[in-house]
Amino acid sequence: MKDHKIFIKAYNDVKKSIDPEKKGVLPDLTKLVWYILMGVPPVPADEYEMPEAQEIAVDQRIAILKAIFVEINNDQPDDFIDKGLNIYDSAAKMAKELIKSENTDELSKFLDRYIKYYPHLENDDLI
Repeated sequence: MKDHKIFIKAYNDVKKSIDPEKKGVLPDLTKLVWYILMGVPPVPADEYEMPEAQEIAVDQRIAILKAIFVEINNDQPDDFIDKGLNIYDSAAKMAKELIKSENTDELSKFLDRYIKYYPHLENDDLI
């Protein structure tokens, strides 16, 4: 399966799990960063074996989430959409900075514990 098919599948999986009636709500920056770092939603770059794979995965996740955010909120004012897209951009920047930080091992251990404690993650928190 090629990357674009996996990417489209990831987009469709997230879109199906989002309540389409949840309009007019901006994403929570903190939750968004944590979900991105935990690998939600899964994307093709998760399988890449190269040094920059994690950063590529962040970009892929953000692309999916931004597209769904715009699609769900297409009836909202432009300034609302812009504010939401800026939150996604900020989350991507923060996630990449955390990935590059010297505390990556500690962050990884924390996220592993968090995922075990909260095994059911809601995609509604991402949009």
